[in-house]
Amino acid sequence: MLLPGALLTLALADPIATSTAPRPPRLKDLLASAGRYVTSLQENLAVLVADEDYTQVEVVDRPGKLGLRRSLASDVAWVPTDDPFVWAFFRDVREVDGDPVRDREERLASLFPSGVTSAGTRRARQILEESARYNLGLYRTVNSPTVALSFLHPRNQPRFAFDVESHGEREGAATWRVRFKERARPTLTRTSEGEDVPARGLLWLEAGSAALVESRLELHPTDRSPVVIETSYAHDDRLGAWLPKEMRESYGDAADRLEAMARYARWRRAQVEMKVILPDR
Repeated sequence: MLLPGALLTLALADPIATSTAPRPPRLKDLLASAGRYVTSLQENLAVLVADEDYTQVEVVDRPGKLGLRRSLASDVAWVPTDDPFVWAFFRDVREVDGDPVRDREERLASLFPSGVTSAGTRRARQILEESARYNLGLYRTVNSPTVALSFLHPRNQPRFAFDVESHGEREGAATWRVRFKERARPTLTRTSEGEDVPARGLLWLEAGSAALVESRLELHPTDRSPVVIETSYAHDDRLGAWLPKEMRESYGDAADRLEAMARYARWRRAQVEMKVILPDR
């Protein structure tokens, strides 16, 4: 007798609790603000580098088979480009499971001391290919924390259908939750055989600036394992932007999958340090 009454009380209280929620913005206005924010990142931050700690685990729910675990420590560079993804994300592995694979030198940062060049980008891609062999599981280049951010760029927004769903808090900020689904063909992400893989998922945009605070990207290639990439951002007061803090990935199904988590620290502008040595008098 008490349970139905309790449920009724909660149901009656719910409209009152949600009546104070802010009025949703017009989708057109929210996307325009997000586009301006992403464009400002592209124009003002130029090349950024950071430290990445990246753990990958094979989860196997089958008798007699043990999953592998790998820990990577890398330098990463976030570089603006003219391609549809807006940015390239390069990873230069320096340690595997605690063992160094090269001397501690910031190779990526040294490639872009004064901006992006074709020679620097080519070398960065070579370093990315060299580092990709340390990944567990299938070969992939989609494991970047900023893929979903590029969908908000003004040149990419027409490719997607967006819908404002709800208001809530993420990473200590008031946000609007926006669902997206790619509708243009060919899609931005494709398999090695050229199959279109439409992107879909959720974006949490800061209520004021429309900055991306959190994202969930889902990819479902035909006859292949589904992919989920979730990224949370943290506001960097020094650089004045929301930058990737953590990336969580899942490839596969419940019985056999790869799970990964990457954490980012020390975001900074790429530059080569210079020392001025004054001659003795």
